[in-house]
Amino acid sequence: MFPSFLSKSYVLLASIALVGCETGYQPQSFAGGYSEVLTAPDEAVITFSGNGFTSGERVLKMAALRCAEVTLAHGYRYFVETGASHLGTQSSFTTPSYAQTYCNPTAFGTFAIGTASTPYIPPQQFYVYKPALTVSIKMSNDRKALEPYGMVINGRKVRR
Repeated sequence: MFPSFLSKSYVLLASIALVGCETGYQPQSFAGGYSEVLTAPDEAVITFSGNGFTSGERVLKMAALRCAEVTLAHGYRYFVETGASHLGTQSSFTTPSYAQTYCNPTAFGTFAIGTASTPYIPPQQFYVYKPALTVSIKMSNDRKALEPYGMVINGRKVRR
């Protein structure tokens, strides 16, 4: 058995490793992240993609943060969402089944006896959901100029 301080260290390291698995706030990479395209001087499309450890709520918050950063980076103070699209994907994978035999022989000269066991592990299927969101925004330095714009959800304009 490990000394208690070692087992606590392993638990702490494992916790840190698991927290680090979700997508961080970073440019788009293999593990997810943000990207943006300026479609006009005052319009942009921002996408944030998560990995299988990232919650939908985190993707929403990170997309909103990127919208604010893009707005400020282009010299504007305000933005309004003009549309949003869900781009999440779900996939699955199946682990192979396997069996392994364990023997415990006992020898008595030229004679041996013992026990053997063969546990069977069946295949297992896992589902992975990777949330992603694309948000279109209109930017301005005049808050009133953005009032006619509203977010479009399911083809209908939503006023705030």
